[in-house]
Amino acid sequence: PLAAEISRAWPGPAAAAVRMLPDVLPARQLPPPDPAGAVIWFGLDEDTLSPAGADFGADPHFLILGDTECGKSNLLRLLTAGITARYRPAQARLVFIDYRRSLLDAAETEHTIEYVTSSVTAAATMKEVTEALVKRLPPPGITPAQLRARSWWKGGDLFLIIDDYDLVAGPNNPVTALSELLPQARDIGLHVILARSAGGAGRAMFDPVIQRLKEMGSPGLIMS
Repeated sequence: PLAAEISRAWPGPAAAAVRMLPDVLPARQLPPPDPAGAVIWFGLDEDTLSPAGADFGADPHFLILGDTECGKSNLLRLLTAGITARYRPAQARLVFIDYRRSLLDAAETEHTIEYVTSSVTAAATMKEVTEALVKRLPPPGITPAQLRARSWWKGGDLFLIIDDYDLVAGPNNPVTALSELLPQARDIGLHVILARSAGGAGRAMFDPVIQRLKEMGSPGLIMS
């Protein structure tokens, strides 16, 4: 071929090979969680091929959109594994809302305080969660130093992990109760990791919870 002939005849340095993303990336090849940081690694950046992750210290929430069977639940498992490896149970507590029970194996950790599989139990659980988090809101007269240290309350951060959010976000969406607390997430130790189908995503942008996450500039991942 002409390209091969030109390559053999060219005396100068060759162009750098185009680096490609691997077809498969075993999780064990990702960096271990940093004990001093809050980044949970889950893949590779497509431009730099360097590790990519969710930094829950900089951005408390994370949104995942993707087609059916593209790996949303698997990504939630990977993030959950990273959280449980990074934090002790006293530092991070997990609440799952998983109507299809896709994360049963990931929830088998002492970090888990609730695993919700139906709308009936979801409403009661989210009521308890909201009441507990409201008590963490900064009181009047709080100083900037206290805000940085979050010294007015004790306990671990709460990670709310929701799979198939499109099933949860019905007429009586139990997660809506948290929408007003999402902007206060850093102060009260709240993290929402939410996965939903890409189908109807345009309409979903007007959902109170997703809309608030979008207004906050929360990072996310759009899958296949």
